[in-house]
Amino acid sequence: MKIDSRFFRSLLFTVTTVFFVSSCTSFYSAKPVPISLPAQLPTKSTLPNTEIQVGIYPYNNPQLIHSLFGHNGLWRKHILPLQISLLSSDKRPTDFLVDSAYVVVDGHYYPSIIPNAVFDISWQAKHPYIVVKETLYYTGLILFTVATLGLGSVIWVLPSPFSQPSPQNDPFGRDLNYKAFTKNVKLQDGSLRGGFLYFSLPSEDMNLKNAQIVLHFTQETPVPIERTVTLPLTPGVHLNSNILNDWINGFLQ
Repeated sequence: MKIDSRFFRSLLFTVTTVFFVSSCTSFYSAKPVPISLPAQLPTKSTLPNTEIQVGIYPYNNPQLIHSLFGHNGLWRKHILPLQISLLSSDKRPTDFLVDSAYVVVDGHYYPSIIPNAVFDISWQAKHPYIVVKETLYYTGLILFTVATLGLGSVIWVLPSPFSQPSPQNDPFGRDLNYKAFTKNVKLQDGSLRGGFLYFSLPSEDMNLKNAQIVLHFTQETPVPIERTVTLPLTPGVHLNSNILNDWINGFLQ
């Protein structure tokens, strides 16, 4: 059977383009984020009956989230990354354990979630057109196989570029874990610790209007004492994202 060379080139171009776009645009470059002193953050306080300062900085607009985590679905799935910093002025070493953290909006409590859960949730939004891309990809493969015949056995063992990896095998998943706040830390005089807590919020609450964060923690040394602190959160600005950009980024990712 004679194969039309133009048809063959079109098939090859389709398969190559879809595979390239699906594979290469998922490249993720982790960006470092400095630990800021609590006094430099918009929300700060001294934890009750301690010499420990805490500062809070919410990443609650698309520009902030995309600048640090890229277009990986956090904003679309309403994941709030919240930076927390701790600074101790206590002469005695202190073991500090965050037992739980909640964002409270109008009486509704939203607990912090682990980085692996953040990755699972954001993956769904990062790939909103996965069915379309998968259909194009495998249609191209089938047609390419029919046209080339002998390459069929090679093509069908190619790994799928559309399956969700584990967070540990994905650069973005590893970065979420790396940036996460270590909830059990040892604080000494002058020591600064920080990281991110992640929260899943309804879209209407991402602006953090009338929102607070509740931290329940245990100061384990010198004597175990449980404490709770409630801090107001700074409402976000410029929350509108470009719908066209979201659509393009959603298809390319």
